[in-house]
Amino acid sequence: MPQGKAPSPNPTAESVDDGIDIFLLRANLALSPAERLRRHQIALDRMRKLQEARFL
Repeated sequence: MPQGKAPSPNPTAESVDDGIDIFLLRANLALSPAERLRRHQIALDRMRKLQEARFL
């Protein structure tokens, strides 16, 4: 926190105002670390396929 700035009375609302998707964050944190890694790998694989298809 910057020096001299009072803490927010509602940090969740402030985060939402800053564009953070709290529902998605909570849903991801409800997953096990292994499941989060599995989903991340799926997303990476899809991105690679899209990049490869772009150059065909």
